[in-house]
Amino acid sequence: MLTLQKKLTAALLFTGLASTLVLGAIAHWMLMRDFRETLMDEAFDNFRADMVAYVESHPQWTESDLGRDFSDFVRHRRRPMGGPGGFRRPPPDVSFKRAGTPPFRFIVMDPDGRIVKGSEALPVGAQAPADTRASARPIEVDGRLVLLASPDGEPVLTRRDQDYLDAMRKALFTGMGVAVGLSLLFGLMMGRRMSRSLQTLTRAIRDMQTNRELPRHVPVRSGDEIGELARAFNDMNAELTQAHRELREYAELAARQSERLKELSIRDALTGLYNRRHFDEHAGNLYQQALRYGQPLAVMIGDLDCFKQINDVFSHAIGDEVLRRIAALLREGTRKADLVSRYGGEEFVILFPSSTLEQAAQCCEKLRQAIEAAPWHEIHPDLQVTMSMGLSARLESGSVDGMIADADEQLYRAKHGGRNRVLPPPAQAA
Repeated sequence: MLTLQKKLTAALLFTGLASTLVLGAIAHWMLMRDFRETLMDEAFDNFRADMVAYVESHPQWTESDLGRDFSDFVRHRRRPMGGPGGFRRPPPDVSFKRAGTPPFRFIVMDPDGRIVKGSEALPVGAQAPADTRASARPIEVDGRLVLLASPDGEPVLTRRDQDYLDAMRKALFTGMGVAVGLSLLFGLMMGRRMSRSLQTLTRAIRDMQTNRELPRHVPVRSGDEIGELARAFNDMNAELTQAHRELREYAELAARQSERLKELSIRDALTGLYNRRHFDEHAGNLYQQALRYGQPLAVMIGDLDCFKQINDVFSHAIGDEVLRRIAALLREGTRKADLVSRYGGEEFVILFPSSTLEQAAQCCEKLRQAIEAAPWHEIHPDLQVTMSMGLSARLESGSVDGMIADADEQLYRAKHGGRNRVLPPPAQAA
């Protein structure tokens, strides 16, 4: 008759081996799934970038053009030429992490599901099956759905891919072997130590799983193996409780620090305004929204008058204080929706969403007056600060950069027209 100790040992050994095998199989399946998805995402990103570039450069393309010219277009687009060292840098939205044959080939359909670039099984002009359309990913140009692309067949693995998978399998099988060995050792050790106090230990473990930060203590009533196990459990529980509490505190601290670092990365250190990089990233989105929904959009670029003389006459420290106070006045005089940024040096830029040129000009005139009337004598008795501003609301400029260029021309006129003014003025902006 098998004793309880032998039954528990056998159960632990079987459980450990089965768990290791099941987890190993699941881990291998997940590895292959995630690897295939990664290849798919990378291949589609490259293919979509090539298709977008082809459509943009061939507005009148046809199915026959696509089948004949697309491969040559891609090779030409990725061909090294020009630039330092004889290489042309690839477009920023194209990834070249893999070289040679792409891992996937794609069937291309129009939005109605008609094949425009097919395969042997799905020729050009045929209607794509429902499952092919369901797995297709969109290809958009300027926010407009142009094509759909669906992977064709299984991925083509390079030698590097195969080496990577072999290394991962080797590591996985090695880990499984170690886990099996540990399971055997753990089962033999635990089987010898278990006795009447198993229920007490089980309840304590379940309580610990329910609340990992609440300490649990198992009474030690003997000096035998079970007593040793109880003491080990108590020590382990105390360490895990403390470790879990510290881990939670570290995670909260890391989250706060990450948020602070993110904020610092988009702010100008001197003025606290958004920096130029943040402005460039968000202004483009606001411009596209204005175009899509037919909303007005205005931009102002302003430059402090004679700021170099302020630095030369009164010192750079006073010049820095002037920039800080200008930033505060711009924040106080604009809406939360307005994007206020230090553009560089003594230049500031403001993007006014959902604002006409007249509305933006009125706001800028108030800002100009507030800057002129500010108590600059508190910084230095002889200090006087003014700002010249240029505006533009011409969405037809083609981009935010184009609008800023238009506004910069108005700023140039304001500077050469006497400074301390807004162009166009509110009366003429209507």
